[in-house]
Amino acid sequence: MSNSQALRDISNYLRQLLLDGLSGDDAIASDISVESISLDSPARLADNGGSNAEMSQPILSLYLYQVLPNGQLNNQALIPSGMGEQYYPPLSLNLYYLLTPLGATPDADLLVLGRAMQVFAAYPIVRANFLDSQLRPNSPEVRLTLNPLNLEEMTRIWNAFNQPYRLSACYQVQAVSIDSIRVPETAKPVREQLVDIHQIVAKNGGTR
Repeated sequence: MSNSQALRDISNYLRQLLLDGLSGDDAIASDISVESISLDSPARLADNGGSNAEMSQPILSLYLYQVLPNGQLNNQALIPSGMGEQYYPPLSLNLYYLLTPLGATPDADLLVLGRAMQVFAAYPIVRANFLDSQLRPNSPEVRLTLNPLNLEEMTRIWNAFNQPYRLSACYQVQAVSIDSIRVPETAKPVREQLVDIHQIVAKNGGTR
């Protein structure tokens, strides 16, 4: 069941994906540990010294900075079931992540960000049991895509952090469903079906 833990679970899924991918790069692997990738804000990590060269400090921030409703999927009707009930559709969300390297040098930042983007490009479809929805078994794929923002949009994000702009990339996860906990509606069974047939007479006297 896709429940309220989906935001946490998908963030940890992406974090583990990056951890495995960075560990497989010989140029970076020696610096990788469990603490290497943080889900915290890059601004707070930088304030706490996350940009220094200490091994215990993260070298990459994967920060969920915005959650928006998916307008198309949230516009769905009630979902019928075989038990004469209609379930409310899941809440469908688009998640926006900011991927920011926090290395000690610009060279280290370029290595980490390049590898992280390579890993995400290799796994554009998120397949995980925690995303399965019992309300919508045929839900659309959950896709991870690069979300290209121009310099002005990126600068606006960093201004919101009250931090100077630094190298980063934005990603979108579309769409994550969280099952509804509303009590399902009970649908009355169909007792009879009425079929109304009309004959259309054309102007020339013929029929259709």
